[in-house]
Amino acid sequence: MSINAQGTLNQLQNNTNQVNFQNSRKNLGTGKLDRQGFIQLMLAQLQYQDPTNPQDNTQMLTQQLQLEQADQMKDIVNATKFSQAASMVGKTATLTDARWDFTNNVSGAPEWDYQSNQAKTVTGPIEAVQFDATHGKALVKINGNYYDADNIQQLIGTQTSSTSTSTTSTSGTGG
Repeated sequence: MSINAQGTLNQLQNNTNQVNFQNSRKNLGTGKLDRQGFIQLMLAQLQYQDPTNPQDNTQMLTQQLQLEQADQMKDIVNATKFSQAASMVGKTATLTDARWDFTNNVSGAPEWDYQSNQAKTVTGPIEAVQFDATHGKALVKINGNYYDADNIQQLIGTQTSSTSTSTTSTSGTGG
């Protein structure tokens, strides 16, 4: 049995290039530098800096501190969003009828009422709340379907006694 090492190596390189290409396509157009990207940028600055004129350490520490503060603020905002959404469980809400698409982690296209020329709405008690920490989205469950809590147009009344008050936190899965 002969092994074609060069062919296997070429195939592995092609597969690696495809994965890298697909991963880079996911980040196109976001305009955001995540934590990992920032660290890679900082390491590149260190690697390619002029050895006769190195970068000031206080600049790097300041950048790192700012990154940490931004992460902490994001965590606080997410906790606040989830807390607000969790407090709505049992209350009746009216929102745009655009169900959450768990495959793409976005609100689906809203149902349209062509007679009134407006997006249809859904009204019902909020049965449960899910939080997608990856995307910072609170999702509310009404009539067995999940919707983005940002689409709530009206919140009515107090909690009903027959409604579940369970809340869960996810990373973009469910449905």
